[in-house]
Amino acid sequence: MGEAHMEFGPAGVGALEKTATELTLNKFGKAKLADVFDDFVIYRDLEPLDKRLPGLKSAAGKMGLSDQSIPRKREIDYARAARWFAEKCQTLRNESKNLAELLFLGDSLYNDGQAFQNLHDLTEWQAACFIGDEKSTEEAAVEMHGEQTIYSANRWAALGDWAGHVLAQGLALDERTLVIVDIDKTALGAKGRNDGVIDHARLEGIYRTMDSVLGANFDRAAFERQYDELNRAAYHSVTADNQDFLAYICLVLNAKLIQFDEFVKEVRGGNLDNFFQFTRWVNSRMMINPIGSERLRQVHETVMNCEFSGDPTPFKSFRRQEFITTIERMGNMASDAPVDEMLQQEITLTNEVMEIAKWLAARGCLLLCMSDKPSESACPDGHESADLPPLHRVET
Repeated sequence: MGEAHMEFGPAGVGALEKTATELTLNKFGKAKLADVFDDFVIYRDLEPLDKRLPGLKSAAGKMGLSDQSIPRKREIDYARAARWFAEKCQTLRNESKNLAELLFLGDSLYNDGQAFQNLHDLTEWQAACFIGDEKSTEEAAVEMHGEQTIYSANRWAALGDWAGHVLAQGLALDERTLVIVDIDKTALGAKGRNDGVIDHARLEGIYRTMDSVLGANFDRAAFERQYDELNRAAYHSVTADNQDFLAYICLVLNAKLIQFDEFVKEVRGGNLDNFFQFTRWVNSRMMINPIGSERLRQVHETVMNCEFSGDPTPFKSFRRQEFITTIERMGNMASDAPVDEMLQQEITLTNEVMEIAKWLAARGCLLLCMSDKPSESACPDGHESADLPPLHRVET
C-alpha cells in the first residue's frame, strides 16, 4: 500500500467502488467516534469532554478572548480557542514538538471553510482543508478554494486522493500536525449520503418538545408549514440560521401568542430584524395577555436568561430531546440490513473519515473533534437521559 493510499474499512458506511456518475456503498461494521478520538471532543460551548482540559468558562482569558461569550464557528475568537485547545492537547499527549501544520475536515464551505481559513490565518501554519458533500448522481468533481488550500469534493471517497494531494504539497503529516474533524454530517451522517437522518432526529426532538410544552394544543401541520417557511435565508435576520431560535419562534407562533402573519409582516416591513427584538415582543405579549401554560413561560424565561448570558443554545429542552432522538437512531438497525435502508434510518459513521483519521493518528498527528453541535444534543442530561452514553461513545 502506498503512503497516501487508504483501503477504507472497517467502520461505518463508505464507498466500495465508483465510476464517474455511480457510487456503490458498502457497510464496514460498527464503531464509535471515541475509538479514534477518545475524549478529545469539543462541542459548541467550548467545554472539552476530556476533563483534563480547561474550558471556556475558566480559561477564556488565556485563550485571548475578552469574555466568556461563546463564539460561533465562523468567528475569529473560535479560531483562538481552537489553537489554545490544540496546544493543550499536544501537552497532554506528552508531545514536545510544536504544532506547525493544520488539516481540517468538514462538510460546509460556509462554516467549516471559514473556520479553517481563520485558524490558518491566525497560526500561519501549513494547512489544507477537505469539504465533502456527496452528490452521487453527478460526475465526481473537485473544486479548489482559498488560495488552493480548500479541497471541495462531491465524493467522500475523494479523501484518499486528497491525502495524496496534501503530501504532494509538502506537508509532513506527523506529530506536528493538528487534525480538526467536524462531527455532524462529516464524521457522522455524511452530508449528501446519510445526513437526512440527523435532520429527522432534530425534527423529532422538536416535535417531542412541542408536545411537552403545548400538549393537545400543538398543531403539527401548522408547525411544519411555518417551520418550512421560516427556515429560509429571507428570515435569517431574526433566526440567525440558528435552530434554537427557529424552534422557539415556531413554538411561540404555535401557541398563538403571536400570529404567523403578524410575524411575517413585521419581518418583511423591517420592523423586526433580530432575535433579541422577538423575545422582547414575546415578553410584552405575555405581560399583556398571559395565555399559555406554565411550561411555556418556563421555556421563555430560560431562553431570555441564555440570551442575556450570550449562550447561542437557548432552547435547552429541545436540545435535550434532540439528544435522545439522535441516540435512538444510532446502531438501531440489524447488521444485515440493506445499505440503502440503513442510510435512511440510522446515523452511521462515515467510513472514509474514520479511516483517514486512523491513518493520520498512526502517523502521529493530533486528532481533535470540534463541532458547533450543542453539547446538550450530544451528552446525557442528569434528569432526562442519565442512562444513555454520550454521542461519541455510541456504537453505530
